[in-house]
Amino acid sequence: MVAGLKMEKTGFIVKFFDKAFEDKSIEELVKAPVAAISGVSESDAADLKAAFGIDTVEELAKNKYVMLAQGIDCFSACSGAILDKQFESREYEDLAEKPVSAIQGVSEGDAALLKKAFGIDTIKELAENKYVAIAQTTVSLASLVKFLRVAGVI
Repeated sequence: MVAGLKMEKTGFIVKFFDKAFEDKSIEELVKAPVAAISGVSESDAADLKAAFGIDTVEELAKNKYVMLAQGIDCFSACSGAILDKQFESREYEDLAEKPVSAIQGVSEGDAALLKKAFGIDTIKELAENKYVAIAQTTVSLASLVKFLRVAGVI
């Protein structure tokens, strides 16, 4: 066992997941309904399902529109550092401030559901949403635990 690594109930799970899920393993949380995340209501989960077919924590973490929003947000923030001067443009820097419906495949109706569920208006807000971050961290932690088990560390 890695020093300090406990596989029992962790502070992360207690802080970011509803009480009914506190005794679940990190691997089980990946497959849990998205409403298991503290602060995500059943209504919010229904909106995510209607907009993008998201049912689980893992599906939220790996949703293609979330991933596109994160890529656009990163590019927008870094465009001045990655493009030669002749190609720099405020247009690139402003991409993250565009409405989420600017992403191909996200309809106005989908955007309205994201607004209703999480107050998301822009690509940046989708990219940096705290529930998305919790879902992605959960998936990453589950992958780490799996790796450590396979490696025989835990």
